Amino acid sequence: MRWVLAFLMICCGVQVQAGAWPRAQGQAFVALSADATRAQLYAEYGLKRDWTLGVEVSMPRDRRLPDVSQFVHRLIWKGARASLSGGVAVELRETTAALAFPSLKGTSEIAARAGLFWGYGFDTRFGGAWATVDAQLERIYTTDWLGMGPAYKVDAGLGIRPTERLMLTFQAQYWQRGLDKTLRIETGAGVKLGRTTLVLQPSVGVIGARKPLVKLGLWAEF
Repeated sequence: MRWVLAFLMICCGVQVQAGAWPRAQGQAFVALSADATRAQLYAEYGLKRDWTLGVEVSMPRDRRLPDVSQFVHRLIWKGARASLSGGVAVELRETTAALAFPSLKGTSEIAARAGLFWGYGFDTRFGGAWATVDAQLERIYTTDWLGMGPAYKVDAGLGIRPTERLMLTFQAQYWQRGLDKTLRIETGAGVKLGRTTLVLQPSVGVIGARKPLVKLGLWAEF
């Protein structure tokens, strides 16, 4: 199960930040990724007492300003195979209303998030596997131009590692703010190359924007 937990930390880290398993003290993780809509840098570092500190910088192609998020997560409960963590994040970004009102492009907003992250590792006949459920609540603390209130995000994922170097993932990603909602289905495949992992993640929208996307990422641990 040790290698299953290691891959859980990697997968949860990139997709839903630090996730249910904290990074070990003194260990770092960095991920670079890009698709047709944005480029992204993600990094996290393990602190004492099951704390994980991280930063995420994302540059959407249709924005003038990057999204910059800082977060901290901590382990709440850990069982034999399951874990539960909680975390908070503060994000500085271009206002979400800029898509509806182009004149607001370049205007910044500050948002705060709080979330709970659950993960469970288990064995199958095809290899070690894991399941995750992550729930987050976001609130804008500057001007809510659209007056739509808080946003909610729930991600549910499954993964398996059939061989030592190969992992396969599946994730459903739901987001809602007022009447605006999206649901995307994402699959992924990663090949481990020493301390790095090359990841390909195609996705398609079910609700909201339905344009298929393919994300290419490179993850590194040290």
